[in-house]
Amino acid sequence: MVKLLLTVDGGSTIPQNGAAAQQAGGSETTTVKSDGSTAIMSSDTTKEQSTLDELVKQVFASDDTTGQKPKLVTVSSTAADLTTAHTDTAVISGDGGSTIPTLQENEMKTTSTGTVTLLRVGDGGSTSPKAGVNEIASVPSTGVVYNYLESTLVQKGFVKCYDQPYSHYTSSANLNACAGSEFVFVGAKSSSNANVFSIGAFGASVNVFKNTYSTSQAYYDAVGGAYWYRYPGWSFGFASSSSVNLNSCDYNNPDCSHRLCFHLDQPFGGYRAGCTVGLNGDSTWRKVIYKSSLPTCGVQYDYKESDLIQKGYVKCYEQPYSHATSSASLAACSGAEYVFVGAKTSKGASSFAIGAFGVTSNVFKSTNEQTKAVLDAGGAYWYRRPGWSFGFASSSTVNLNSCDYNNPDCASRMCWHLDQNVGGYRAGCTVGLNSDSTWTKVIYSGKNLPTCSPVAVPSCGVLYNYPENALIQKSFTKCYDQPYSHATTSADLANCMGSSLIFVGAKSSAGSNTFALGAFGVSSNVLKTTSSSTQAYIDDGGAYWYRYPGRSFGFASSSSVNLNSCDYNNPDCSHRLCFHLDQPFGGYRAGCTVGLNGDSTWRKVIYKGNYLNSCSPGQQ
Repeated sequence: MVKLLLTVDGGSTIPQNGAAAQQAGGSETTTVKSDGSTAIMSSDTTKEQSTLDELVKQVFASDDTTGQKPKLVTVSSTAADLTTAHTDTAVISGDGGSTIPTLQENEMKTTSTGTVTLLRVGDGGSTSPKAGVNEIASVPSTGVVYNYLESTLVQKGFVKCYDQPYSHYTSSANLNACAGSEFVFVGAKSSSNANVFSIGAFGASVNVFKNTYSTSQAYYDAVGGAYWYRYPGWSFGFASSSSVNLNSCDYNNPDCSHRLCFHLDQPFGGYRAGCTVGLNGDSTWRKVIYKSSLPTCGVQYDYKESDLIQKGYVKCYEQPYSHATSSASLAACSGAEYVFVGAKTSKGASSFAIGAFGVTSNVFKSTNEQTKAVLDAGGAYWYRRPGWSFGFASSSTVNLNSCDYNNPDCASRMCWHLDQNVGGYRAGCTVGLNSDSTWTKVIYSGKNLPTCSPVAVPSCGVLYNYPENALIQKSFTKCYDQPYSHATTSADLANCMGSSLIFVGAKSSAGSNTFALGAFGVSSNVLKTTSSSTQAYIDDGGAYWYRYPGRSFGFASSSSVNLNSCDYNNPDCSHRLCFHLDQPFGGYRAGCTVGLNGDSTWRKVIYKGNYLNSCSPGQQ
């Protein structure tokens, strides 16, 4: 573990007189002397360096405990651009001088051996953030954050969905109102006028708002890096570790500064914001939640290039598939908040055969997994493995060897070789494009929220005795298949994101080749969070849907439902399907067959896909 702290005394270059740097790791310490020279001291050696560049190179090139040498991407005393190995933190603080990077330049750095969090802190000068503000790019895995600027959330496209004094009685309905987007930020401010959050954390909505039933354990969210709990009737909050003590809010004192807790579904407010506790009746401190407003478009097809231009997006990369894409090519597109990456059948084509939107810092973040892509707020799963490949898919499963060779759901996969002497490789199911000079690789960047292409789906309504093989023929892929006794969670549903369309159905057994009932729908509508116990919402597919976290998920042939907690309505019972959601039991109904909470024969199944022209099993 290497931690580097660089402090600047106000000059325009780094280092200045009085600068200091310390490497924490083992017994070795590095110091920048007041005259600008450096000394690196350990138990067996003393080394002198004359410049900060040499100091940083010495720190980051030294062998670690694994015997691997971290990769040094860029080290500059003027750019203050550092890359370390493993999960290291570099904190750069300054007085606002011209050499401190600007707000937009803060980012997550990644090497072949791990992820680096780069935090830059300034004193409020025109080219640096305010002192004490940890700058985070999009939704970083940094865990609990402190003194985080509220304006930064707004700049990143987050919108406020909950803002109340600590004395307010927080309810599950308040949380559900914030669950309709991919990411959330939960924090506490010392007053309504404060422009920073004293404490806060980012997370994926499906993990943050997932019901938990442990009084001693919080659950890790890999997206934001914090540990979360939501115990209805008890409390909601986060910590920097899994250890909590819910009685009924988190009373743990170790690491108190990293803990936040709101009483939930109780007749009182409170309770804590870091080490400040007993806020049940406090009307000054504020409980605040923001949610990301980035549309979850998923993988796009036949997307018009003119729509990007109308949204103010600018082309930053365009080459035939035969071109050898490099990391430098991608870096040229990193100057705006969002990107669109796509493939056209030719340079002159007016639309993209396949493409996807994403947050720039997430899309271009280096990954080190060969079989796993990472979900971004735009709804696609991305990877960028330098020396291997760059691309996206509609699910987290990839096979980088060195491009993505996976064939399941091939239509939703795009891959370019990266930092190699070859072009290619794939645009959907069209593969082997390494030398192709007609297909074109394109990237656009923009500052405005993207607009998803319209999704067309026939109005099929509720279907009966629908052949499972018809879904496979229509290039739909299975993303959930469990007995009715399985306790369905929001995380299970999240695994079915990433495609334009979805099919939800029930089979009488695992061996059955038809669905007793099922329905198609647009994914963004079907998986949208709802908060009414009596109303389901129409989708273009012709069914009425609901997804009420903590209660249930399902559809009906009309808007009238009775979620208590699954749909207990009997009229038109044959048209109703309901799974309990985020509860410690399975069930509940497949048409008029009810009480399936413990049934291990009936199956709950979800498929996802991208194109449906006909409700008929025999047509695409």
